[in-house]
Amino acid sequence: MSENLLRVTNVQTYYKVIQDMGSGFGTYIIGMSLSLEDGRMFSLVNIPADVAEAIRIYNDGEVPPRRQSLFSFLMNHEEFKDIIGKTLKRIIIDELDQTNGLYTASVEFESEGLNISIKMIPSHAIYLGIISGKPIYVSKKLADMEEQNQEHGGSNDDEDDDEGEEQ
Repeated sequence: MSENLLRVTNVQTYYKVIQDMGSGFGTYIIGMSLSLEDGRMFSLVNIPADVAEAIRIYNDGEVPPRRQSLFSFLMNHEEFKDIIGKTLKRIIIDELDQTNGLYTASVEFESEGLNISIKMIPSHAIYLGIISGKPIYVSKKLADMEEQNQEHGGSNDDEDDDEGEEQ
């Protein structure tokens, strides 16, 4: 692509347990793995549990639970999906704030010749792309940065926190 974008071909969520061997106390990290068209993986961590669960339910073809989150409800609301699908053009994960390690996604809408791009938390933007069937991209520059970080033994858990903007 002329914009140096890599298309996301698959989205999977995961839960990773982190345990302190000394105390036995632990916590978990909720993440999202994006398969890119060039064969690489791009990861986001610390995504909201309700977004991850809605995407997992969608991917697995499960019936949503009786007590649903907003995300699982909207994923099964055909009218909402139709409205979003009519104007949403694409999602691009295209920014990383080096000072706080937060990614940002541009969500592009187009309606009646008017183009609008808004910045969103990546997991929320990816969710919209999934339910509307619109393409999701990652900037090649960000994919290259993550690959270099992993090659040099760095953990991307600190850099990929895409949810700090809500605080």
